Formats: sequence, structure tokens, C-alpha cells
Amino acid sequence: MADLHGDGPQRRQKSAAVEQVTSVLAPGETPVFDRELTADEEVLAALGYKPEFKREFSLWTSFCVSFAVLGLLPSFASTLYYGMGYAGTPGMVWGWLIAMFFIQCVAMSMAELCSSMPTSGGLYYAAAVLAPPGWGPLAAWITGWSNWLAQVTGAPSVDWAMASMILSAASIRDPSYVPQHYQTFLLTTLIMLIHGVISSMPTRWLANFNSVGSTFNIIALIIVLIMIPAANTREDQGLPKFTPASVVWGNFYEGTDFPKGVSLLMTFVAVIWTMSGYDAPFHLSEECSNANIASPRAIVLTSGVGGLMGWFLQLVVAYTVVDIDAALESDLGLP
Repeated sequence: MADLHGDGPQRRQKSAAVEQVTSVLAPGETPVFDRELTADEEVLAALGYKPEFKREFSLWTSFCVSFAVLGLLPSFASTLYYGMGYAGTPGMVWGWLIAMFFIQCVAMSMAELCSSMPTSGGLYYAAAVLAPPGWGPLAAWITGWSNWLAQVTGAPSVDWAMASMILSAASIRDPSYVPQHYQTFLLTTLIMLIHGVISSMPTRWLANFNSVGSTFNIIALIIVLIMIPAANTREDQGLPKFTPASVVWGNFYEGTDFPKGVSLLMTFVAVIWTMSGYDAPFHLSEECSNANIASPRAIVLTSGVGGLMGWFLQLVVAYTVVDIDAALESDLGLP
């Protein structure tokens, strides 16, 4: 039990042994500390953890980190081929909407786990607790390493998407320029190095940096959502301002040899890859104040806001695209 006999206005009267959390500690085991613990530290102690990190993240900054991990604009651009290319505009609008329903269910379940086990281990700690007796270590090992693989491959893939977008913008400015593979690789490597430096900043700097970055990201998303429908040139080509809803929602593009239903399921790849960062607040929970409330809220907020804004992006492109074949075969490297 934590030592709760100190004087001072912040003295708490609650033992780590009675915290309402799901712990790996056996019944009757009680953590012992020689100092008074904060509310967040008591939760960790009840989980069998010794507090190590500075708690300088909040609900907002935790959300900003996970929203930055989503990287909606580059992720949308780099996965547009799979939604539009497999099933056309129905794959974009229906595929995202259906997949998002199930992703939101996963996010809600993850938030519930985070609320009862707010540790930086996150998913692998939860796997150890929820596994059948005797299987906890194996479940934690598999979950931890698979999550690590996702982390070390996900960041470079987003950086590759960003590099491709930058070089595509250069091609738009100078039509004679065609990006080469080695240029995309070198630019991706440079972006990764920059991100490595950013990730090495002190916790408070990192929280503030992500707050500014995600605010800019949200503003940029809103601008894009307005500019695409406002600046489309369909009418100059003798077409209606927007594609009819019956075509957008029901005219499947035959991008695969599979039935329409299977093609629609294949578009889920784009949604799952884009929406793969909402677990970040779980991993940041030991650095977040009031973690068992703020961190799960950040998870749900990320999946909800990211899902809606991503779907709106799909909608504005689906209603304004002119030629799917031409978009998919663009020399820019991205649709």
C-alpha cells in the first residue's frame, strides 16, 4: 500500500489495492511504495507497474498524436487506388462507410480496455490479462511483436506516401519532370530522419508540436474538402457539376475479376490502413494525465473524427471524379 500519512493539501485517502482496474497481480497481492502516489500513479501501481514517465499529455494532445498518425491526406492519396480501382465510387463511399462501422466497434472495445488498463504496453498488457490461464505470456508476446511490426512498417509507408505527394506536386508544376524511384526512396529516407529527430524531443515539446501539427492538419483537411467540389471543372467538359448520386453509390467499376461484393470487401484494405493509428493514446496513457478517462476518450475521438473526415474526402472525390481509368493511370504516381 502506498504511504498515505504525509501532510499537505494533495494528500489522498485511497489505496492502490482498491483501484478499479484489471491487473496481472494475483488476488491479495498489494504493491508497496514509500511515498504518496498521485491518482494516475495509484492506477499503475494497482496494475503492477512502477510509474516511470512524465505525465505531460492531455486528452487534446493525445488525440493530436493519434490523429497525426492517421495522416488522412497522404493516407487517402496513397490508398485511393484500392478504393476507386477495385470497385469505383461505390467502393469509395460504401466501402469506407461499412468498414468504419466495424473499426468504430474495435475502437470502442479498445477504449474500454484502455480505461481499465492504462499502460504504455497497451495491447500486449491487455492480451496478457484477457488470455486464458497459462496463455498470457504467449498472447502478450504475439500481440507485442505484431504491434511492433506494424509500428516499424507503418511510419515508413506514410513517409513514402508523403514523398510521393511532394514529387507529384513537382510534376504538376513542371509537366516535363517524371519522378524516379530512387528519388522517392531518398526523399522518404530524409522524411524518416526528420521524424526520428522530432520523436526524440522532450515529452512536453512533443505534445505541443503535435498539437500545432494536428491543428494545421485539420485546417488543411477542411480546406481540401471545400476546394475539391468548389474548383472542379466538370462543367467545362460539358458534364454536370457533380456526378449523379445513383452513379456514385451504385455504378461499380470492374477493377477486379471478382463479383461486386468481393470487390467491395477488397476496398476495406484502404480504410484499415488509413485508420491504423487510433491506438496511439493507449500507448501514451502512462504519459497522459487522468489517463483512464482521457486516453480512451482520445481513442474514440480519433476513430470518430478521422473516420468521418476520411469519408467526407471519399465523398467529394467520388462526386467530382471524371474518368476513373485516367485517374488510376496517372503519370504522377498517384491517382
